Amino acid sequence: MSTTHRLTGVAAAVLLVATVSACTATDARTEDTPTGAASNAAVTGSPSDGLRAFRLTVADGADAGAASGRSLRVPAGWRAQVWADADGARMAAWLPDGSMLLTTGDRGELLRLTPRSGDRAPSVQRLASGLDDPQGVAVTQQDGATVVVLGEDSRIVTWHWRNRELTDRRVLVDDLPTGGHGGKFVAVRNGIVTYDIGSGTNDSGADRQANPDRAVIRQVGLDGSDDMLLATGVRNGEGLAHAPDGTLFTAVNQADQQPYPFHDGTGRYGQRVQAYVNEHPNDQVTRITRGAELGWPYCVPDSRGKTDLLDLGYVRQPANNPDGGALDCGTVTTTMVGLPAHSAPIGFVFTRGSALPEAYADGALITTHGSWNRQPPRPPSVSYSAWDDDSGTLGQPHTIVEGFQTASGSRWGRSVDAVPGPDGALYVTDDTAGLVYRLTPSR
Repeated sequence: MSTTHRLTGVAAAVLLVATVSACTATDARTEDTPTGAASNAAVTGSPSDGLRAFRLTVADGADAGAASGRSLRVPAGWRAQVWADADGARMAAWLPDGSMLLTTGDRGELLRLTPRSGDRAPSVQRLASGLDDPQGVAVTQQDGATVVVLGEDSRIVTWHWRNRELTDRRVLVDDLPTGGHGGKFVAVRNGIVTYDIGSGTNDSGADRQANPDRAVIRQVGLDGSDDMLLATGVRNGEGLAHAPDGTLFTAVNQADQQPYPFHDGTGRYGQRVQAYVNEHPNDQVTRITRGAELGWPYCVPDSRGKTDLLDLGYVRQPANNPDGGALDCGTVTTTMVGLPAHSAPIGFVFTRGSALPEAYADGALITTHGSWNRQPPRPPSVSYSAWDDDSGTLGQPHTIVEGFQTASGSRWGRSVDAVPGPDGALYVTDDTAGLVYRLTPSR
């Protein structure tokens, strides 16, 4: 039996990390302007009530860089700090000793950030370098050993973590397709590694016939056995995590520049309509079961009449599936939670078992990177979606962290991942500013 440590370390780690001091009232400024329609927050989706702009403080020894003098909008009473600087900071996971693993994408490094007492930045250890675009990372326990799972561009690898070192490297899957949406993300449960292989293109059906697979989610045993297909039609399912009921979820980046798909008498069918492109198709968060089909690039999420963006069906994509001959969109797995179009979700983690405050302790954190070509740009953000045990579903997400984008649409940072720490703080990575933020809740 194995368990995954994307959220918290062992109990002893709580004592270690709790010594890291929260920001003090004397070294920070809270701007008491609530989030409202006048800010760019309105286009992140559904901002939580009572977000406040908090001027970032800086841990001793950290270089704030592009975040110097900036603010993040966070829940009222929360504090925000530049905790660490690390070029290309991407995905994070916790080791049992309370230190953080951090991938750096095209920088090719896997780092270990160890909290230090007082208001100090963590120590940084380079565990591995020369890696091939390391992205997804997870930590699990198996047979009494701590195992680190990493997604590189063309492979999934594991190490044992012993004596503060990575040992016994093993390649679970090799020669995976690269290019396009080439980053590999991972989740682990009960000795099974789930990983994604994104599409090579924006919306070409040729990806569906590619060998090796593209636009799929697969799984493999921690011993490298039983590598098998799990789901198809998943354009870019970077967010992978297991819900409290043990089922697998993915957060998906949907296609760009899609043609208008409705025969509604407007004469726009099949055309590129900017007003439609700005808000469609919705990015997705949904459950994945064996044999799931998410429709790409033949069916796109249809949010007509669904102002809450929950339980979305599909409509045929005009260029690739005009008559439904390529795929019957009525058979496609329903999207549980729609996100604002072009949000670009990357980080996705369930919070049950974490030390976050009760308001955020039983749901999912969805971290978005923001759009690349929407007008105006969709801002990066972190949202929280509550989990319902009775229905086994997630509810409408509400934005809880934003502020990386200015009113003009320019950005000084871009959020990538958000993980609860063993100290009850929320840690957010930023690959544009090259930083890790520590957000401390009010208690």
